[in-house]
Amino acid sequence: MKQIHPEKALNLAASLCSKKEYCSKAIREKLQNWELPEKDISQIMDFLIRHQFIDDRRYARIYAEDKFRFNHWGKQKITRMLRQKGIPGEIITEALSGIAPAAYAENCLEILRQKLRTLPPEEPYKTKGKLMRFALGKGFDYDTVIHCINRLNPAFPSDDE
Repeated sequence: MKQIHPEKALNLAASLCSKKEYCSKAIREKLQNWELPEKDISQIMDFLIRHQFIDDRRYARIYAEDKFRFNHWGKQKITRMLRQKGIPGEIITEALSGIAPAAYAENCLEILRQKLRTLPPEEPYKTKGKLMRFALGKGFDYDTVIHCINRLNPAFPSDDE
């Protein structure tokens, strides 16, 4: 891609950020793809952050809420994805603290109910294993998954047996 003028890059980046939330890493990568010198990238990033076009805290909070509510992801998967986006750990922790524990467990229980309806009737160990793998793959922690599976069907074999 050919290099663009820093002022045009600033306008393009501000326009992008005003339409959708972006994390600072994503915008920095766009600016680098536009082959801007690092000095210009730093100045543009400073401007965007100072004028609240980019706010990683806001981005992480909205991302966590959306992925939890609409994609039914657990905290572990949300954490992993935010880390890939370059969000610092303390901001991730802060964003995840907005998810109420009761809502978290209820979300896990609901995805397990939906999954159970799609499974063929078979021995309880196999069904429980499939539910475990499904919920863990969605990013829910082991303790929450076990608790929800036991709430879903107390007849499933326990891990103690």
